[in-house]
Amino acid sequence: MKPTAIDLRKCHVGESPVVTGSAHDIVHWVDILNNKVLWRDLVSGSSGEFMTSEHVSFVLPRKNGGWLLGTANGPDLLNADGSITRLPGRLEADGSPDPIPMRWNDAKVGPCGEVWIGTSAYGATSDRIGLHRLSADGTKMRRVLSGMGLSNGMDWSPDGSIFYLIDTVALTLFAFDYVDGEISNQRAVLTLDPAAEQYPDGMTVDSEGGIWIAFWNGSCIKRYSPDFSLVQVIDFPVRFVSSCAFGREDLTNLVVTTATGDNGWHDEHELAGALFTIKTDVKGKVPYVFNK
Repeated sequence: MKPTAIDLRKCHVGESPVVTGSAHDIVHWVDILNNKVLWRDLVSGSSGEFMTSEHVSFVLPRKNGGWLLGTANGPDLLNADGSITRLPGRLEADGSPDPIPMRWNDAKVGPCGEVWIGTSAYGATSDRIGLHRLSADGTKMRRVLSGMGLSNGMDWSPDGSIFYLIDTVALTLFAFDYVDGEISNQRAVLTLDPAAEQYPDGMTVDSEGGIWIAFWNGSCIKRYSPDFSLVQVIDFPVRFVSSCAFGREDLTNLVVTTATGDNGWHDEHELAGALFTIKTDVKGKVPYVFNK
C-alpha cells in the first residue's frame, strides 16, 4: 500500500478528516492554527475552504445539515444559512475559565449522537487536559476525564461496545466500555516505546475492528488488530502524519491528513501538510452524525 498525495494545499496542522456524502466522497478536514476548514470531492477533485474566527480543531457533520466546528472556545454550530450558534463549552462544564490558553483537539460523534471532545493546552501541561462530552441535543457539556497529557484520537469498535482514546503524551491507547452514550472501565490496551519518538495522533477503526493510528514524527500509519497486535505499517514521505478516515463508495480509501509541524517541529518536505489517500483491502465504517 502506497500513499498518494491528492490535495497539495499545505496545512500547518492538518487534522480531523471526516468523509460524508451519499457515496462517501466528500472529505472535510481542518488546518487548526490557520483557522481553516478545507474540503475536497474525492471523485471529481473539486475543492474549497472557509475560515473560522478562532483556531479550529474539528469539523463534524450534523443530522439536519451544517457542521459542528471545534473552535477553540466553542464548539460552534455552523448552520445551513451560514449563521453561527455557540454551544456550551469548557467554561460551562468546568465552572471556571481555562487556567492557561487551551483549545479543543480531536472529536467524534458517538453511536448515540453525542460528541466526545479532547483538549489541548498548545504543548503545555495542565490537569484540565482531558475529555468532555456534549449531549446529543447540544444543550449540555460535561467533563468526563482530567489529567491527560494530550487527549487525541478516538473511535468505536464496529459493534459500538468499546470506545478507544489516545493520550499522545502518555503514548497510550485506552479502551472503555461504551453503553447508552456513556463510558466506563478505563484500561490501557496499548503502550508504545518512547525510544521510538513516534507519537500516536489521530485514529480510525475499520469494519473488522482493526485500529489505524497516525504517528506524528513517525512518517507512518500503523494498523493494529482487535487484540492490539501490530499487523501493518504504511510509510509516508512526510514526518507528521496526523489523522485518518475511510472514504469512497466502498469505504476502502483511507484519507490521511498531515502537517508541516507545530511547537518547534518542522518538516521541509514538499508534500508536508498535504492530504493523502491509500487504497486498502479492508472497509471502514460510516461516521456517526451529530443529532443537533
